[in-house]
Amino acid sequence: MWKSTATKADRRLSAVRVLAMVLVLLATALGAFLFGRSQSPADINGEDRESLRLYAEALDVVRDDYVDQEAVEPDKQTYAAIEGMLDSLGDDGHTRFLTPEEVESNREGLSGTYIGVGIRLEDKASEVVVASPIQGSPAAEAGVRSGDVVIAVNGKNVREEDTPEVVERIKGEAGTEVELTVRRGDEERDFTLERTQIDSPVASWARIASSDVALVQLTSFSDDSAEELGKAFGEARDAGARRFVLDLRDNPGGRLDQAVEMTGTFLKPGSVVYIREEAGGKREKIKVEDGAEPTNAPLAVLVNGDTASSAEILAGALRDNGRAPVVGTTTYGTGTVLSEFTLSDGSALLLGVAQWLTPNGDFIRETGIDPDVKVELGEDEEPLTPSEVRDLPRGKVPDRDSQLARALQELQE
Repeated sequence: MWKSTATKADRRLSAVRVLAMVLVLLATALGAFLFGRSQSPADINGEDRESLRLYAEALDVVRDDYVDQEAVEPDKQTYAAIEGMLDSLGDDGHTRFLTPEEVESNREGLSGTYIGVGIRLEDKASEVVVASPIQGSPAAEAGVRSGDVVIAVNGKNVREEDTPEVVERIKGEAGTEVELTVRRGDEERDFTLERTQIDSPVASWARIASSDVALVQLTSFSDDSAEELGKAFGEARDAGARRFVLDLRDNPGGRLDQAVEMTGTFLKPGSVVYIREEAGGKREKIKVEDGAEPTNAPLAVLVNGDTASSAEILAGALRDNGRAPVVGTTTYGTGTVLSEFTLSDGSALLLGVAQWLTPNGDFIRETGIDPDVKVELGEDEEPLTPSEVRDLPRGKVPDRDSQLARALQELQE
């Protein structure tokens, strides 16, 4: 769920430039704490102790001498320092800092149930962009689309705010309304949306008209995604589907264990899902667990530039094991394995502690997964959802979604 860039950076690193000078210095000491090398300031080595001393010295100067004393909030400055330190690592969009409130919101998102309007937001080119509206949600019903740029909430300009800040503005009690202003191309659009409980279906499906093909869409990797995906495939088979298109477009990923479990729906036990590489270079092959009972039904996979994280792991596993052709455009390129480190005040670091490679040994970080068949959507096209496909004549699919049309073609060859 992600503005002039200089303004955003200035705010995040606090109103005082002096703090920016010590962010990188703070990284070493905090890193030592996180990895368990030391949890006591007395045990930090001399270089790290000097880094912390410099940060404390800078904060003390700001507290005593900065002209706008109301802007001096030590907790806020510390959070900004941590954010700046993590930004310096270059794992954009993945490794990140969460405030205590954001930790709770993140866990709600992984549970699949929350109060909201039904949009997933992401940070792209310093703008807060709709990654995807949730099927059947107030946002989807009102016509909010993937790629819409959020520019105002309740009439307040949010161009200079981060994604978590925008999310907080949109949130509220069930039954209340929020006005969302988005930019779509060169046009601005206003939507008045009612907040409600969102039970986000991570897997949904529909038969393609006049065919035995089912489109199965997976929107995230939350707590029970593997189970829900298996259920969707089972329902589609019971309804007569014999071939499948797995749609991972606009899927931001999520829980890694769910991605590994999902591969058991398609790959035999012992098949390599991905290769995990630790910081020291040690590699481990992560495989499909024993007991998996995969389907042998013909399969094609759809991806795009917003397919990320665990969704890339699943797509890479299916591609490299020769299980399914991957159709679409190059994926986001997340490529790191996150671990959550909870800090003493309830905030947390989501830190990339390892990177992953596809079964064939391809690095994904910053490069993404290249599809077997590259297909760009036309200017007037949008990825079709199962609900849209359900009532659409098959002959209309190529005009609405050329990537899906090509996936259907791959299943016929």
